[in-house]
Amino acid sequence: MNNQISNEAALTRKELSRFDLSKLNPDDLRIIVMLISLVMVVFVLAFLSFSLKPTSVLATVLLDRDSQYMPYPITVQNVMHVMFALGVGEVFVRMYGAKDARRQLTTDLLDGANKDVPHTQESLQALAEKVALDGLGNERHIHRLIRRIVVQFQATGNVGDAQTVLDSSVEYFQHEIGLRYNMLRYLIWVLPTLGFIGTLIGISLALGTAGNLPDLNNPESLETWIGTLTKNLGVAFYTTLVALTLSAILMFLNNVASGREERVLNETSQYCLDFLINRLRNLGPDAGASESTEQSSQ
Repeated sequence: MNNQISNEAALTRKELSRFDLSKLNPDDLRIIVMLISLVMVVFVLAFLSFSLKPTSVLATVLLDRDSQYMPYPITVQNVMHVMFALGVGEVFVRMYGAKDARRQLTTDLLDGANKDVPHTQESLQALAEKVALDGLGNERHIHRLIRRIVVQFQATGNVGDAQTVLDSSVEYFQHEIGLRYNMLRYLIWVLPTLGFIGTLIGISLALGTAGNLPDLNNPESLETWIGTLTKNLGVAFYTTLVALTLSAILMFLNNVASGREERVLNETSQYCLDFLINRLRNLGPDAGASESTEQSSQ
């Protein structure tokens, strides 16, 4: 009965693993998250557009709901919200990548319980097959590190060469992680740029309004003129305010995500050093001679 229950649980876990995001290609995952982000931001903007009064402060600051220069919803604020949503999607992909990489360490591919048992050629071959099966569909840093170390050691039999491969691979992966943040860095840059564009639009509208002087003897026309002028200046300041706020949030999330990925990479390299490099023994001529000496003494 217990065996049947365990078999059913194993089958259930196997079926659930089919929907594991880690099995997706990273580029495919980014596209899916990007599409989801666009759908969500459109839904949120539509909800705010219908729930907030066009003349309210929130609608003016966040959406420029009563826009004077473009037909709503095509406003600088809404474009910034779309860019921000794409940035949040990028952060999610990077955070999930870091979480998935740390989860791979808990699977203990290198059998940390036997860290004092040296590796043999047979155990290394079994490890290579195990890593290839575990990384099937989406190889992570740990899979590539182990495979490169094993291949190098099988080729030369020198622990120093394996250590060199580990160090150089970690440097390459650090550069690879940096490249993955190119889009996020661009979005962090483009938000203040859009805010500056909105500021220029608002100032241009204000200058255009200032040139049309009303009848100074008519209080109503003067009041209307001042209201229009201040409203256009408000567009200039509100776009900058929203842009700097969204950019600051994205910058914070970017630092958190990149810090986690780099920390997981360091943990992965330390894991390979402790449970793979330190379990290797040189297989050069000296090692062979020592083995012959031991056999003859016996």
